[in-house]
Amino acid sequence: MLLDEPTPRAGVPRDALPPVGDEQDDVIGQARRRAELVRDHVEQALALAEQQGGPFDFLSLASAAHCSVAYLRQHREFATRIRALQATVPQDPEDERCRALRGRLVRAERRAAALQAAVTRLEEENARLRDRLAAQVRSVPVARLGPGIRRPGAPLR
Repeated sequence: MLLDEPTPRAGVPRDALPPVGDEQDDVIGQARRRAELVRDHVEQALALAEQQGGPFDFLSLASAAHCSVAYLRQHREFATRIRALQATVPQDPEDERCRALRGRLVRAERRAAALQAAVTRLEEENARLRDRLAAQVRSVPVARLGPGIRRPGAPLR
């Protein structure tokens, strides 16, 4: 067979090939049938997702429907149905556990901040009381010290 000759389709005799004009109509018809087939696959995948109600996204539906994510996003009716379904899916228990842990963390951080404020307040009060006590000790007259206590600067006996 020469390279310039058109190759017949596999298994189809040369005289059974349609004329060029009919071939173009046939290609258009095939494209329409493929589009309908993809549409049916998407409808089935969406029906299954609605029935099962599990977590899913555009990618999982696209792989289930044997189409691209872009196809799903381009067709508004599919994109809207997918987003609506995603909104109705209950949160994953893992998400609930994470949310619970985050809540506990927030409460613990608040408690830690409250405890830190209490520690700061007690340290300030302690410093104030220590200063007040030191001021009182300095203001005590020497005569009140008593007979057995040596006065500062006094010679040892």
